[in-house]
Amino acid sequence: MLQRLKLFNEKIETVRRGRFVPQVFRPDHGVTLNFATEKPLKVEKRGADEDAILALAITLRFFCQEKDGISLRQIADIYESLPVEEMDKKSARSAADSVDKYLNTPFPFVINGGAITKRRLFEVFMYGGLAHANDDKRLEYQNWIKSPIVSMMQFYFEDIVAHMLQVIVSFQGMNERTIEMLQSWLGMAPESRRGGSEPSH
Repeated sequence: MLQRLKLFNEKIETVRRGRFVPQVFRPDHGVTLNFATEKPLKVEKRGADEDAILALAITLRFFCQEKDGISLRQIADIYESLPVEEMDKKSARSAADSVDKYLNTPFPFVINGGAITKRRLFEVFMYGGLAHANDDKRLEYQNWIKSPIVSMMQFYFEDIVAHMLQVIVSFQGMNERTIEMLQSWLGMAPESRRGGSEPSH
């Protein structure tokens, strides 16, 4: 558990060092639609460039998939099993649940005649082209990037990721305190961790 909390915070620092955060967390992050008579719709996005998005996706999947043991839900599970303040346990679980709830929110528009949730858009971008090329999402991703509104969809992807990163980064301070506690606890003598010396016979 100690190593997983450390890995989680190490990946947060990787995100902080990347270019995605300064390119997206800026006042003018957004899209501009240019409608002109006799000209096709032009969408201008202000945000992350391709290299920044690809680099971010490689790290972000650590927080989303369960393979490495540091998805938000797995970190919340760790806190529930640790002897920490009840407030920390509730905070970790609430944060993980809030991301799930957010991703299940539908967009107020349809794509190809169907409603779509933030989770679907996020997963198609992440697992259809950026971090993976899963068969069930690859074709949809390829169709999306050929769309004249692909820049708008990329903006929404960045906006979803920005929301997720705010929650992920909120764990950092609590993780640091918990890591210190665990390291201190592991440094104690075995009899001290049991609350006293071995009983005499």
